[in-house]
Amino acid sequence: MADITEITSEELEKISRFARKPLESTEVYHFPVILCDNEIDRDGERFSIPALQKLAELFVGRTGIFDHNPKGENQSARIYETEIRTDGTKKTAAGEDYTTLVGRAYMIRTAKNADLIAEIDGGIKKEVSVSCSVKTRRCSVCGADTKTSSCAHRAGKLYNGKRCHFILENPTDAYEWSFVAVPAQPNAGVTKKLARVDSGDKALRKKLDEQRVLLDRLELDLRGEVTKLCAVCEPLLGAKTVSSLLSRMETEELLSLKEQLSRRAAKENLPQLAALPTRGADETRGYKLH
Repeated sequence: MADITEITSEELEKISRFARKPLESTEVYHFPVILCDNEIDRDGERFSIPALQKLAELFVGRTGIFDHNPKGENQSARIYETEIRTDGTKKTAAGEDYTTLVGRAYMIRTAKNADLIAEIDGGIKKEVSVSCSVKTRRCSVCGADTKTSSCAHRAGKLYNGKRCHFILENPTDAYEWSFVAVPAQPNAGVTKKLARVDSGDKALRKKLDEQRVLLDRLELDLRGEVTKLCAVCEPLLGAKTVSSLLSRMETEELLSLKEQLSRRAAKENLPQLAALPTRGADETRGYKLH
């Protein structure tokens, strides 16, 4: 599916499947749009690649509206073709090749649509969001399907050094796609073509990645310090119990707990922890104090 400006007879034939009569090239405006991808989004979720492949089938023929408002008057465009694109030079936060579901949409050139077409070409109407249903929402940490079972893990939290997110799998339907102001997936939107990231963007991404790694390390260090303080102040809880409790806490909660436990340890003149428990150690006797 090439990125083109002039519409071809082949494109018109595909579009005409959704029209009551054959359309002329002068009647049709068409444009490519990134519907969704496999990157972790603002909600802490991502589509699996097989899910994107299924959505590619489901989104053919689906209408484009505004702000997910299903009124008929909000219908503005329709997807007539889709394609899965994979960029082997770019990895997602989950370590997969960056993969997008690209749709090609069309609308009829009318006086009513003239302003919308101008806004699309001018980059004003750009961001989009999809509405669909999936059968499975799987936790990246424990693998539980939160559609059918409970899960204590929270999106965005670190567990054993890995940030939790939820994987959307097995799509069952695609409802519509909408022009929105703030999409859940930052990369979703109208595009001229899928261009490679320039050097400036690469440098910025590298810096952000480095900062994210640093923050993750600092949070791991904080969890380690709080774990040690728990072993000093509440030794009967055991390492597994403490680990389970701390895994549910946000950074702010950990900082507050660290402050409270530090004050208690100093006030009660409790012994200092020399070493953390080793793997396989008895959970109530694995700490070495002095």
